[in-house]
Amino acid sequence: MKKILTLIILLVFMVNYSPAQQKVTFAVSPYRVISGSIVSYMVTATVPAGQVWKVGNFNLRIAYSTNPAGCLTVHPDNPIDSGLAGLIGGIYTQFNTIGITTTTPPHIVFQILTLATSGFLNLGPGTYKLGHIRFNLTTPFLADTLKFRNPPLNPTTVIYDSTRKCAFGGTTSDSSRYNTTLTPIITGVEGSIATIPTEYQLYQNYPNPFNPVTIIKYDVPKTSVVKIKIYDLTGKEIATLVNQEKEAGSYEMEWNGTGFASGVYFYKFESKDFSKVMRMVLIK
Repeated sequence: MKKILTLIILLVFMVNYSPAQQKVTFAVSPYRVISGSIVSYMVTATVPAGQVWKVGNFNLRIAYSTNPAGCLTVHPDNPIDSGLAGLIGGIYTQFNTIGITTTTPPHIVFQILTLATSGFLNLGPGTYKLGHIRFNLTTPFLADTLKFRNPPLNPTTVIYDSTRKCAFGGTTSDSSRYNTTLTPIITGVEGSIATIPTEYQLYQNYPNPFNPVTIIKYDVPKTSVVKIKIYDLTGKEIATLVNQEKEAGSYEMEWNGTGFASGVYFYKFESKDFSKVMRMVLIK
């Protein structure tokens, strides 16, 4: 009798637990130009109400095609230029993008690998900027299309919730826990693709940690006097990277940490209408 009751309880639990419930939706934002020849798209993940995504290993493959063909080629990043703090460092060993040209159409692979004993980043309800996928622009384009790869295409996109494998479109009970926008996500524009930022922004430096050179990117929505300075952990100013009037646009610059000790540093963006401080780590 006890075995029967136990079996009934388990059945009730299994019915109430719905592995088909959507766990996270991936999308790609429209492009922006971050330098004269690099086009960037932000990969986002939206976790619905009542869900928690434990970010395990995942291999998100995104097929891309352009008009005209071949005007964009993958700009690989290792690590990915990320908008989500915590993915790089003690939790994840690999956080990069690579290009695959042996498939038709070609695709870019956005992947994260975890440390075996590091635990997992837990993302509750909300939309998260996972990081950029970037392309080299060889010629101006009229339009582009990016789609997430799903079965029966091979290799497939594979997502893990902690150590639990949740593959797109498969036959397992987890097949619909992860969802994507399968229609064309991005449409290009006629002529030049230069864009003007709509707000000030200071981005996480790349790579981070770094040795000894890193890149700092920022957006200016209108002509402004911009200052970007570097400070050490004590708050002492050690370098001025920018101190001049900048026209509206997206910019990037290098900082070379040669001659400075390993450790935590801060870079600060200042203008009349905006101020922001970001943290970076120099490791030698």
